[in-house]
Amino acid sequence: MTPELLRARIKGGEPLMDMDLRDLILTPGDYAGAIFMRCDLRGVNLAGLDLRDSQFIRCQLQDTLWDGAQLDQCAFHGCDASGATMRTARIEEMTWSESVATGMDMSGTQWVSVNVIKTDMTGVCLADTSLKQSSFTECIWGKADMSRTRQEQVLYLYGDLTQVMLEDAYWDGVVCVESDLSGQDLGGQTLQRCQLTECHLEGCNFQNALLEQTNFKGAHMRGVQLSHARASRAMFVHADLQDAYCQGGQYMQSLWADARLDQADFSGADLTQAILHRTRCDGTSFANAELEYADFSYADVSRADFRGSRFMRTQFHRALIADTHWGNRAGVLEKDPLLFDAEQWSAKRPTAPRAGW
Repeated sequence: MTPELLRARIKGGEPLMDMDLRDLILTPGDYAGAIFMRCDLRGVNLAGLDLRDSQFIRCQLQDTLWDGAQLDQCAFHGCDASGATMRTARIEEMTWSESVATGMDMSGTQWVSVNVIKTDMTGVCLADTSLKQSSFTECIWGKADMSRTRQEQVLYLYGDLTQVMLEDAYWDGVVCVESDLSGQDLGGQTLQRCQLTECHLEGCNFQNALLEQTNFKGAHMRGVQLSHARASRAMFVHADLQDAYCQGGQYMQSLWADARLDQADFSGADLTQAILHRTRCDGTSFANAELEYADFSYADVSRADFRGSRFMRTQFHRALIADTHWGNRAGVLEKDPLLFDAEQWSAKRPTAPRAGW
């Protein structure tokens, strides 16, 4: 088949089905809107072609070359593109589903609104790529390379990212849902305004990282390294940070309600105006910490160490303080009079009957 005949069939809206196109030498031109179904394109050079709005369904695309091609709104379903090279300036609204992309080189590309679903990304190279408003759902990652990526409003859903290379990656507004990043070294990197809810982050290194306004709700963070992290207004509600290293961190106005902080080390940390309602802080060190206007109401601070800490209207309303180590307790409020009165009033108030009773 000649390139001219191929273009004619494409422009005529004819799907290309069950064809062996490995020997096809394509010339530059408009191939947009093509539909390839169960075609063999292994090793074909597609570099520089206009393939916008094309569909590749259950095709063999191993070792194909796509450099510089126009691939906006392309869809790949059930394809094997292992070993392919797809380096182009910008791709918008591309979709991959139930495909194999192992070992692909997609480095240095700008992705916008790209969605990847149930695709094997093992060993894929996305280094130096910019990702915006894109998503990865139930993908296999292995040792994929995402170093030096700039990611904004990207979604990872149910992914194992433990082996992914993330050196010098920049995350802004990234959402990870029930994903596994345990053991990742993200020290000194930016992960601001992210949502890492219910993720596995055990043993991660966030030392000196910028984590402002990031949400770690329900995350598994035992033994995590957060020393000197900049995490003002971050949320750790219901997170498990037992044995975490949080020394010298900046956690101003952060939320820790119902978190498990047993044996964690917050020595020298700044927790000004932090909310720690109902936290478990058995044996936790807050030595020399800044705790002005922090609120430990209903928390368990048994055997916690507050020696050298700075208090100013720091609330410990109904907190458990057995065997707590204190230095100067000036500025500690063990009972909030207004809250106590509200509790008393609520306890005396008759319970309203249920509707229909």
